[in-house]
Amino acid sequence: MPIVVLQQKGCNVAEGRNIAIRKASHDLIASTDFGCRFHPDWLKSLMSPFADISVKATGGAFSVIEQDIDTLPAKAAYILSNGYQVDIAHDSFIPSSRSVAYYKDIFERAGGYPEWLTLAGDDTTFGKVVKSAGVVFHQVTEPYVYWGRHKAAKAYVKEAFRYGLGDGEAHVNQRNVISNSIETLLRYLLFISFLILAIAVISKQLTLPWLLICIIFLPGLRSYINYLRNWLKLKSAKYNFSVFLYGISLLERTRLSYIKGYTKGYFKSSDKKKEEARQLQKRLSLK
Repeated sequence: MPIVVLQQKGCNVAEGRNIAIRKASHDLIASTDFGCRFHPDWLKSLMSPFADISVKATGGAFSVIEQDIDTLPAKAAYILSNGYQVDIAHDSFIPSSRSVAYYKDIFERAGGYPEWLTLAGDDTTFGKVVKSAGVVFHQVTEPYVYWGRHKAAKAYVKEAFRYGLGDGEAHVNQRNVISNSIETLLRYLLFISFLILAIAVISKQLTLPWLLICIIFLPGLRSYINYLRNWLKLKSAKYNFSVFLYGISLLERTRLSYIKGYTKGYFKSSDKKKEEARQLQKRLSLK
């Protein structure tokens, strides 16, 4: 297979994708991300559905090479991500750029990838636009793409910020970020309430209202409960209790980093980006 390398200095991710796709000589585009690894049947699995002329786009599941998960942060992220099992059967599934294919006219009708986004979130936004036009992504369930994951916690935190920034700039996933923000606030209020409750018990001044307040804030533990379920399913000598404890810290750091990025993208982006986001929302609302 001949490989052509294109270079455009200073371009962002979306612009790089658009340049490559528009210079492609064929009508059927398969896309992945730099740094991924592949099963020998990846391209075949993504292309085969197009034998049915009604299929206009495909989107594949992805996973990781589990043997490469060898640092404490990577192990904790593995548990947090439920072993990187992606539920592509869900109606809300948007294919990642790690494994997606479509005809070139689908790409052009969507206006290409959104170059006005700073860095991340372009594939999510592109997928939403394609789906809003009535195009159905044929689901390729085999996880034949293996996502290269970070070694250090700092990289996961930075990644969460970038994802939040892109989503915030595009004004997408608002319900998700609002839900997570409320849950996080409730969790911290619960921690504070537990501390006050402990002080009240020690000082023998325990009153019923503090118990009720703690109960009210219990929904703040939702993510912890989901994380515990993941760990109980995946725990082993490799994913031991130390990994579990570290994952709680990583959960908090990445959650706060995503919210921080989203807030910056939503409220502090340029007027041009805000106008692009408004136009995007109008387009998505026409679905």
